[in-house]
Amino acid sequence: MKHSKLFLLIILLISFLLMGTSTFSQDMKKAARNAFKEILKNSDKNKDGKLSKAEFMTIWKDKNTGDKNWKTWDTNKDGYITEEEYVNAVANIQKPRKTK
Repeated sequence: MKHSKLFLLIILLISFLLMGTSTFSQDMKKAARNAFKEILKNSDKNKDGKLSKAEFMTIWKDKNTGDKNWKTWDTNKDGYITEEEYVNAVANIQKPRKTK
């Protein structure tokens, strides 16, 4: 049950971002920070304020999607997703893609 709530929270946040403007506003950053805190409540087993890969993977039913997202969101490749990495990953979802 808690995993489906987290997944729904992530989907809702992404949907909200895709419907928004092209600017990642302070309100959007606040929403992303709040979403990360909710994820931590359920998945940060050692309460260190960041997600290890093992903690992150518990969120995802489809482990391939989880692994792909891990590689994208752990931007500094230190083995953890911090609040800043999460907020930046959500911001990058919002940015329009450049076309050639």
